[in-house]
Amino acid sequence: MKNLIKSIAVVALVFASVSCSNDEAKDYGTTSLAKTIEETPEFSSFSEALEITGLKSTLEESGSSTVFVPTNDAFGAVLGGLSIEDFNTANPGVLSTVVKYHIVPNGVYTKDLTDGQTLTTSSGQTISVSVEDNPVFPEYDDTFGGYEETSYYLNGGASRIFARDVKCTNGTINVIDAVLAPAGS
Repeated sequence: MKNLIKSIAVVALVFASVSCSNDEAKDYGTTSLAKTIEETPEFSSFSEALEITGLKSTLEESGSSTVFVPTNDAFGAVLGGLSIEDFNTANPGVLSTVVKYHIVPNGVYTKDLTDGQTLTTSSGQTISVSVEDNPVFPEYDDTFGGYEETSYYLNGGASRIFARDVKCTNGTINVIDAVLAPAGS
């Protein structure tokens, strides 16, 4: 129940406090992926990782990327009390690989994802997608204007997408509940 409340709070925060353009509805502004991540408090760990690795500029460029952004709680669970900077110092190159693994250069909306699909990330590795019906606990999705009875998972259920398709000028953000671990990291 506590995680459900956190999920609802993060979804509300992302959709209410971040201005992004929405081609299908109103124009909410001209905010890039990088700026949206930087200005959302629940994404401060991922934002710091982008800065440390020098990958922030990638998400400021034009294009149509999809970024799977782990929450601060997700980073905390992986780091075990280390700061992101300390983790990067202790594991040279790993943080960059992990961040790139969360970025899909060819943007995709969740409504277009299919069960068993793989997405190639900026690291060159793939993320697998699982799509499941969820009629008992439907998720509210502002993009679709109501409750969505489908759940999306990455890498065999290692992470769940719980805020979908936050539209920005150069792509979309999908909020996930765990840091994705690429092979060999």
